[in-house]
Amino acid sequence: MMDYSKYRYEEQKRKKEQHKKTTRMDLKELKMGYNIDQHDYSVRLRAARKFLQGGDKVKVIVNMKGRENEFRNIAIELLRRFQNEVGELATEESKHFRDRNLFVVLVPNKEVLRKAQEPAPKKKKKPADDQVSAVSITATQDI
Repeated sequence: MMDYSKYRYEEQKRKKEQHKKTTRMDLKELKMGYNIDQHDYSVRLRAARKFLQGGDKVKVIVNMKGRENEFRNIAIELLRRFQNEVGELATEESKHFRDRNLFVVLVPNKEVLRKAQEPAPKKKKKPADDQVSAVSITATQDI
């Protein structure tokens, strides 16, 4: 006979372990107007890169209010420029250019993330550099 409480405990433990191993991908939103200033734009761009490197999706939204709808082409150009400046870090999952809210959903590029997480090869130090520094230290001590 098996103890039921022990079995239940083992099942809960197994479920917790599986839950820890799953990767979470959050959706981060960045909102801006079509006439955003250059500094504000660069701040949003930096935040998007940070989110994408963290493995999160990014939804870039441009809100159009009232008469701003006449400048829809400027907003679309802004979203395309944003997407180009993010570059290889992300790929476009979906876009919506119809109603008042124009948006693009960017998904991190897994290959680029893998390359960024790999440690860079360390450069080997030449033994000649150690000898030169040792000689200069002894020369200064003699003086």
